[in-house]
Amino acid sequence: MSRSEWVTIVTAIVVVVIISAGLWFYFRQRFVRMAEKVEDAIDAIIDGRELKTEELNKDTLFSKIQLKLEQLSEVTKSAEEKNVKQKEEIQKMVSDISHQLKTPIANITMYNDTILNHDLPAKQQYRFLKIMQKQVEKLDFLVRSLMKMSRLENSMIKLKKEENSLFDMVVEVVENLSIPMEKKKLDLQIDCPQNLRICYDRKWTAEALFNVMDNAVKYTPEYGKIRVEAEVLGMFVRLSVSDTGIGIAPEHMNDVFQRFFREEKVHNEKGVGIGLYLAREIITKQGGYMKVVSKEDAGSTFFIYLPNEQEELSQN
Repeated sequence: MSRSEWVTIVTAIVVVVIISAGLWFYFRQRFVRMAEKVEDAIDAIIDGRELKTEELNKDTLFSKIQLKLEQLSEVTKSAEEKNVKQKEEIQKMVSDISHQLKTPIANITMYNDTILNHDLPAKQQYRFLKIMQKQVEKLDFLVRSLMKMSRLENSMIKLKKEENSLFDMVVEVVENLSIPMEKKKLDLQIDCPQNLRICYDRKWTAEALFNVMDNAVKYTPEYGKIRVEAEVLGMFVRLSVSDTGIGIAPEHMNDVFQRFFREEKVHNEKGVGIGLYLAREIITKQGGYMKVVSKEDAGSTFFIYLPNEQEELSQN
């Protein structure tokens, strides 16, 4: 091999080495910059900061990595917001429960101390004991309601949907409220087809309807009217409970289904503000929903929508 050929080969090798080194250095620098950007992006996610959006070619590796990191950032942020919301809801629930328990316990303690530390006439002692008994009954009612609420929210209660008469369920609920309705001489009207049968959980739907009707009875004055109506509306069967009671203030229309909500004007009435919340939970878990329309000092109508599953039952 001639000297010129050796020179050519060596020159080519040197050129290849230089180009390779240059390319290695170039890509190494790009990789280092990309790694630094990825590191900055991950730090931003950890710290909860906004990711810096850069104008990049969509086909570049870093742009694809950044897109995935942005998606991860959104998921992380959404999860954090959800956790904060859940904590706030738990804190509010604990506060509400504490408030509900505090009043009857304080009353029981006060009357108990009075009886123990003062020489009271037998008649006054008896009156105080009756008051204490009512507070104990209120606590018992609250605890039972809270247990129902907890079991429903945690799916510990399994609703069993079977074909049942809607009319028979309505009559059963009305019978359970017959005494307070008679005391107030309320005019009750029922318009429900006796042959209407749908697939629903009779026991718990009766509980939901009872809670709605119990409110109607409590907040309707003497000689008022209550109407219960059922009608088929395509995919749903609608149960409506209308009354000529005190109605709901416009600013509270969206609050009536919240747990522990009670308007100031009804605080003297028996109750803890869970009934309508439980009713909606029961109906929602069956694939239905509830609505309310109301006019203050004129009355309210609560609508219960249950899935009309008659056709599915007949086919099965």
